Amino acid sequence: MTERVRVVMQPVGRTPGVLEAPLDKYKPRVVVLFTSQQSYADVTIDHIQHSWIEHIGDMPKIIVKIVEEPWTKDAVDRYMNAFDEAVQEIESEFKHEEISWHVGTAGGTNLMAIASALSAFTHRFSVYSTLDSAHYPKVKKVSKLAIEIDLFNNLGPGFKALQNKREMRFMKFIARNGPVQNDAIIKFDGTTKQNVSAGLGPLKRANLILKTGLGWVATNVGKSLLALMDYEEE
Repeated sequence: MTERVRVVMQPVGRTPGVLEAPLDKYKPRVVVLFTSQQSYADVTIDHIQHSWIEHIGDMPKIIVKIVEEPWTKDAVDRYMNAFDEAVQEIESEFKHEEISWHVGTAGGTNLMAIASALSAFTHRFSVYSTLDSAHYPKVKKVSKLAIEIDLFNNLGPGFKALQNKREMRFMKFIARNGPVQNDAIIKFDGTTKQNVSAGLGPLKRANLILKTGLGWVATNVGKSLLALMDYEEE
């Protein structure tokens, strides 16, 4: 029976505290730190060892990726390359175990946050952001300060739904013409009411489409997946 390996991938700068909540929430076995300076990583590691170890019990494996000058025009590309390297290293080490990926977007520079989100989007990993505890004094449980971003968590089910030719055909039609009613889809596809209902079900459950007062429209998740899958309007 394979063991699940939880991995947290976190950009850090002068505020290592962004890592405390995801440590408590995910209990990672591996932590990847993306930072511009080794000293920032060292401080963060000290916090893990001496302040936050109670959240996870055992010291996780730490991987540090240095992304120098994370404010230049090529910073996003360099960060994404470092992200891919870390993924390959972890997959190689834990090839016989199930890996659960959690990617942070708070910490470091704005460009690091963008690169982290784009990397997660590319790999279809779940994404979280860390709330500043100073602004949420009523939150008593540290783990609740790590909030998962639904758009990224819906990517996997969305991809699965769009592997079906019928669902992809309906999705493209709705994205091009929405809002549309079921009758318009029936006319477009030359099919039955039952077939349309069966095809819309997976799209709705994956949060790819949304029913409005005027009809079905593509959600941001749906639009993003179509863009990622090289969808072009015919």
